[in-house]
Amino acid sequence: MTGNYLKEKNFYNNLIEICESIANGNYEYAKQLFEMTNFNNYPKPIARLAESFGLMLVKVEAREFHLETIIDQLRQTQQDLIKAHQQLKDENAELKQKLHQKFSFQNIIGKSKAVLNIIEKIKKTANTPFPILLTGETGTGKEVIANAFHYSSIRANHPFIAINCSALPKDLIEAELFGIEKGVATGVDKREGKLVLAKKGTIFLDEIGDLSLSNQAKLLRALEEKKITPLGGKRPIPVQARIIAATNKNLEKEIKKGSFREDLFYRLNVIHIHIPPLRERPDDIPLLIKFFLENTCKQLGLKVKNLTPQAKQALLNYSWPGNVRELKNEIERAIVLSDTETIDVKDLSEKITISQENSNPLQLMSHHNNLTLKEAEKILIQQVLENTQGNKTEAARRLGISREGLRKKMKRLGIKLLND
Repeated sequence: MTGNYLKEKNFYNNLIEICESIANGNYEYAKQLFEMTNFNNYPKPIARLAESFGLMLVKVEAREFHLETIIDQLRQTQQDLIKAHQQLKDENAELKQKLHQKFSFQNIIGKSKAVLNIIEKIKKTANTPFPILLTGETGTGKEVIANAFHYSSIRANHPFIAINCSALPKDLIEAELFGIEKGVATGVDKREGKLVLAKKGTIFLDEIGDLSLSNQAKLLRALEEKKITPLGGKRPIPVQARIIAATNKNLEKEIKKGSFREDLFYRLNVIHIHIPPLRERPDDIPLLIKFFLENTCKQLGLKVKNLTPQAKQALLNYSWPGNVRELKNEIERAIVLSDTETIDVKDLSEKITISQENSNPLQLMSHHNNLTLKEAEKILIQQVLENTQGNKTEAARRLGISREGLRKKMKRLGIKLLND
């Protein structure tokens, strides 16, 4: 009896130690528990205890398996994120490279002296921190030149942000440029200004001549102090972006009228580039026609269309008051409307075909009978000057004489322009 008692006592002591160990997380004792209770001659409470521990271990194993599965999934997600991040980084680098290739000065189209001078100035000044002022008629390509400055410089990997100063109301453009603090007005959230968002990149301010005098004053301060204060803000924020401004206005005349600050003009006019209208650089027109033909046909998935000699001559003779933008629109229109692989005069706009007819001396003279040679010559020169909007260089080219020759003929025939 004593022997059985001691045996049972030892058994229960061992059982308690094993259960305590398992309860403390030492699951390796579970096997001993099952071995100890693998007989039917033990009381039911012992069997239920073993069964309870067994169920607990099953749940623990299931939980651990679930945790391991989650950990594996998280590791896979981490690998996917790393891969996606690298892919995004590669795509971003590729996009920046494409932007650099598309907008750098190497892609400025033209062989005229004016365009070559602009390219040379971009090469020399692209990496300087000074402001740039671009002037020229609407459609001459001022934003193209601004992009060329940015993507040909050390700023190419930073943002290029363009703002049209004439397209936004005074208060809105102030918030766009300088930012606004939360709570300045009901429902207004905090918004950083474009001058800050550009970081070390470029801010292109198109139509700077339309900027209000109050915003001109703030812009001048930003240029001088390299800091801005948002609307409703108290602390100035450093600004590192380069300013490129553009206008189709004569800012010196605007200064005299009192609509543009003289001090801001001189601050912006550190590097000045004037982009002449297309009619003053006719040598660039054939290159631009070729580029727009190829580029537009490629975008539309078409075989590159050709121009008949008559259509090409009509395009060369037109004065292009809308400049490069108008030429681009005309080529796109002609490509869409032409039914064949060749663009003829009939596919061009009426204004261009009329201009072509008026530029033909024989057609011009056919409307005037019984004229002396001097009278016919005067009418011809007057008509060509009218078609070229008084541009003597272009008129001389169409007449097949030198500019000096045209000047002498105008003097001899008593022809004067309004701006002479």
